[in-house]
Amino acid sequence: MKALFASLALAAALAFSAPVSAAVQEFGPDNARFTLDVPDGWTATAKEVGVQLTKNDGSTSFQVDVYPTGGRPGQEIADTLAKTLGYACEKNQDGSWLLKGEEDGTRIAVVVLVDEKEGKFMSVTMGGSDGDGMKQILGTLKDVPAK
Repeated sequence: MKALFASLALAAALAFSAPVSAAVQEFGPDNARFTLDVPDGWTATAKEVGVQLTKNDGSTSFQVDVYPTGGRPGQEIADTLAKTLGYACEKNQDGSWLLKGEEDGTRIAVVVLVDEKEGKFMSVTMGGSDGDGMKQILGTLKDVPAK
């Protein structure tokens, strides 16, 4: 998973802007824990496989989920998610996939990162009007080393 977080961190670092007050919190399944900063004005709801963050005004949502690959290759996982959601899918140069779509007039982006060696994949779903807030959260996403 470390390579997955490195790719996300690099992308966010390029777009990261001014820091905001935030609380570092840990989420994710036992075999793939991660931390991220929950900024003031956002609410984090832990899930068995990750976390859902919602801006308190309801304008923006940010979600991170980690799942086993079930032995499937990355392209198959990304294509299956895209088909299920009805989104367009494109492979990025860093080996991740970007799924793009729209729900109720809101543009949604899903970044899918697959670590076939570790048998896990992460999806980061972002939608709403606070692009800077989403970039800031993404820039804080870090892997928690296995114990």
